[in-house]
Amino acid sequence: MNDREEKQYAMTTVLVKFLDDNQTAIAVSEVAAAEAADIAPAYSLLKEAVGNAPLSTTAGTQQAADFRVELLRILPALLGPLRSIATKTNDTDLLARATLNSTQLRKMKPEELRDVTASLFKSADAHAKALVPYGLPAPVVAELLGKQKAFAGTVRGTSSLIDQRSQGNNTALDRLHDLLLQIYELDKPMEVFRVLNPALHSAYKKARRVGSTGGGAAGKPVGV
Repeated sequence: MNDREEKQYAMTTVLVKFLDDNQTAIAVSEVAAAEAADIAPAYSLLKEAVGNAPLSTTAGTQQAADFRVELLRILPALLGPLRSIATKTNDTDLLARATLNSTQLRKMKPEELRDVTASLFKSADAHAKALVPYGLPAPVVAELLGKQKAFAGTVRGTSSLIDQRSQGNNTALDRLHDLLLQIYELDKPMEVFRVLNPALHSAYKKARRVGSTGGGAAGKPVGV
């Protein structure tokens, strides 16, 4: 189970409690109440599959996010000089590796960002002398590399939450996927509460955003 799926699981845990606490208010919409009633049983099946595996700690998750932000902040300082060197030396391979914009980097999965940046720092090592006139002597590059290593150390650093042993055709990841699909169906009738009960709707949206990093709809599963 990757970091995204761990966050999705955390979101479902919070949402189930929210729905239980707000049954009466949600019952104003029969359709919303019916969709909400399907969530808890599906969550129970997922929780059974997850078993007693520990959740990543909030502190650990925040630290990983902070290291990622810091790495993305400092990368342009390396990418710019590497692109310049590649252009001046007509090194098309280096240019291809160093031509990455902030949007592309932000969209990378943790494993992708770790591997891509590791490759960039190998290129920096290979062009250590050429980087000096750009204000990047070895000690400065080493400091930047420390940011990459700090982030890399967080990738896959937490225990997997999902026991992926086959349980017929219903692995825990299948159950997570099914539960999220049911939540999307609930999202639709819950929109009426924008008018009927704005406070309830706002609290629902807050519960749905648990674990979101801003990269799309909270809790959206891979392939959906």
